[in-house]
Amino acid sequence: MVKLNLLPWRETRRKEKQQHFIIGLSAALIFVLSSFVCIHVDMTNQKIFQMKRNTMLQNEITLQDQTISAIKRIDEKTNQIIDKVNYINTLQKMRLDTLDLLNQLARAIPSTVFLTKLTRIDQKIVIEGRTQNSAALSEFMQNMESETLFQAPVLETMKTPDDTSIENIKNNDKIQLFTFHIQQRNTN
Repeated sequence: MVKLNLLPWRETRRKEKQQHFIIGLSAALIFVLSSFVCIHVDMTNQKIFQMKRNTMLQNEITLQDQTISAIKRIDEKTNQIIDKVNYINTLQKMRLDTLDLLNQLARAIPSTVFLTKLTRIDQKIVIEGRTQNSAALSEFMQNMESETLFQAPVLETMKTPDDTSIENIKNNDKIQLFTFHIQQRNTN
């Protein structure tokens, strides 16, 4: 029988297998590394893209905040203007009411009653003055109540001053000082 030496052939075959294994392992390692690099690059790109989107959103939020603050300032100015218009309308109405009040007061006052002070607080009117006699004051209060703007006159004080130099020239009666208040009717 012939003896064959298969050792060199096995050795060559083992080297080939080892080379194929190293090549396969290298290819797999290159594939894994390239996959990791691609994934890292993709994740970096996504991160950069998301940061750009976040920056754009922050810019838009800042722009919207500025718009909202501008709208709030405009609303405040609008409310101030509305308040001013309402105040002007109130003053206009009060001006007309004051004119009517003075006209009716002038119609109601008798010739022997003299007013020294007229104070108006909301709907209450306080009238101070002097008169020659209490009948004239009574007539004045009745005239005031019959006017359309006034209601419920109430006499607060009526006195004769201690100073005797204040006298009525025609009747030689002492002048009497008075204070009364009256409510103004709502004209709404």
